[in-house]
Amino acid sequence: MAAPEQRSIDWASAEVEEATLTVELTNASSKAWKRRFEGVLALLDTSRSWGEVHLNGKAIHVADVQQGTETELRHFLESVVMQVNSELPQPEEPDTEKETKGDEAAKADRQMTVAFRVFADD
Repeated sequence: MAAPEQRSIDWASAEVEEATLTVELTNASSKAWKRRFEGVLALLDTSRSWGEVHLNGKAIHVADVQQGTETELRHFLESVVMQVNSELPQPEEPDTEKETKGDEAAKADRQMTVAFRVFADD
């Protein structure tokens, strides 16, 4: 089974209507990604300046968004998405030379490379 693709928030799609923020995510959602999103959200669910956050297949919805909390909310949502991406298996770029060697150090290098590339979206 292929690893799910990294997801990121498409802030250009952000829209607030009746104090509810809707912002789309890139790439398709897997069940594992959605479950992990909900789990991370529950762990970070502390008192905050907005209402319920939930995910449907392609977008995050945040209720009761208050003016002046945009930066804090962006940081919160980016943190959740980054955490989910870092915890799930990452898609590996094919490297036939390293694959044939079966070198564990090379495998660890590839995994770390992918993990560090997640930061490129910041």
